[in-house]
Amino acid sequence: MVSAAARVANPRDASLLAELGARTFRNSAPNTHHEDVESYVRENFTREKLLACLSGKKSAALILERNGQAIGYALLSPDKEPIGLAPPPSIRIKWLYILEEWTGRRLGDVLMSRCLEHATSLGVASVWLTVWKNNGRAIHFYERWGFRKIGTCDFVVGSDTQEDLVLLKKIPRA
Repeated sequence: MVSAAARVANPRDASLLAELGARTFRNSAPNTHHEDVESYVRENFTREKLLACLSGKKSAALILERNGQAIGYALLSPDKEPIGLAPPPSIRIKWLYILEEWTGRRLGDVLMSRCLEHATSLGVASVWLTVWKNNGRAIHFYERWGFRKIGTCDFVVGSDTQEDLVLLKKIPRA
């Protein structure tokens, strides 16, 4: 396995996160129209938007690095919980991506481990996320980490509405 470490991002990393976000999202959506993908990227992966995320209470971004090179990231956010999610409080892993050339090397485990450490430090009862229902590789990854399907939701990419699974992992209390 290739070694890597995940660090907590700071406001100076906002441009790097925007670049990583745009690149990884484009690679993760090969079956979505280019115009829809670009609309989502323009709306979500700007320096200003990521600065706002980094300054949010209980929000955090983690950057996965190998030899000083950023190769992935995760964004945790206290987004509104989906209906039926219990027990509160919870935190959402809004994005967790690794550059395509680094996938398949179990580097996602490093990033997920740090996400769960952060969630535990916040004292939340659960972590939730959404994943495209046709992304079998990601679903398998999340299930391996103990996430379980609790529902579905719409995910809008430009003018394309897709169905995502909502996955939940309970955090054991120490």
